[in-house]
Amino acid sequence: MNKKVNRGFSSFLFGKKGEFNFSLIFALVAGAAILVLAIYGAMKVSDTQRYQTDSEIAKKIAILTDPLQAGFAEGKKGEIIFTADTRINNYCLDDGFGANEISVSTRAGIGDEWKDSGAATTIKSKYIFSGMREIGKKFTVFSKQFYFPYKASDLIFLISEKYCFLDAPEEIKSEISGMNIGNIELGNCSSDSVKVCFGSSNCNINVRGTCTVNCETAYEEGYVLKNGKKLDYVGSLMYGAIFSDTGIYECNVKRLMYRAGKIAEVFSKKTDLMNSRSCNTNLKGDLVVFGGMALNASKDNLVQLNQIAKLVESKNQQELCRAW
Repeated sequence: MNKKVNRGFSSFLFGKKGEFNFSLIFALVAGAAILVLAIYGAMKVSDTQRYQTDSEIAKKIAILTDPLQAGFAEGKKGEIIFTADTRINNYCLDDGFGANEISVSTRAGIGDEWKDSGAATTIKSKYIFSGMREIGKKFTVFSKQFYFPYKASDLIFLISEKYCFLDAPEEIKSEISGMNIGNIELGNCSSDSVKVCFGSSNCNINVRGTCTVNCETAYEEGYVLKNGKKLDYVGSLMYGAIFSDTGIYECNVKRLMYRAGKIAEVFSKKTDLMNSRSCNTNLKGDLVVFGGMALNASKDNLVQLNQIAKLVESKNQQELCRAW
């Protein structure tokens, strides 16, 4: 039986006189080449489509975060859900008002698991705190207001991992519970969660509150220890220090301080208008000094600037005609 098969295969490849069937071999090679090219072309088309889709997703993320800005509320929370594993990349530019650049990659079914990201969407008016790369199908996004001493902006926090807060003060527990942030546990930590300790040093991330003057709680200002680095924070920037990459945090703080300085310039001009209309205020000098310091400030100046911000706020509250 095998001899018959072999003879049949030989006659298939060779002619009756034992001549090699070049036409058949050429057809086989050409067919294989066409198949390879077809697969390659299909992958290229898939890559192009994926790039376009990922670029559109990045734009949609920018739009979806609009209603999540806190506005007049203390904070808001929402979720972004994908059908496939998705990688959200956050790059921060700190020149002047700066920007966050958001790009997206989706996990592929063929070819390389992760291709290059789609086109980045530049977001200049928001401060998005996250890891440089957040990966998952479900992303939690929440916002908090930031005052310094007037409202400087809303801060947006984007997370995909699960966190567990240990020994958090009651005011922080109340904030998390009030916004119903499901992937932030308050004690009873699951095994796969990132542990965040308040007041101790036994966790992946450790938070220390240091506020002692004109404070409602010690955690109004302080610092976060993570990955061997110390990140000073004030107010709701605490969440940014906990959840975001160190570089993203430092960049966004610098952007935020620049914005606070520019807002001080606007209020300074407002005091001139108030004085010209016989609604006198003595805030101009304080605003000029505070604004000048804030324009070039970084995370290392936050606590010092916060003390000045509190003095400016106290003086504003005592004025008959307030600047804000």
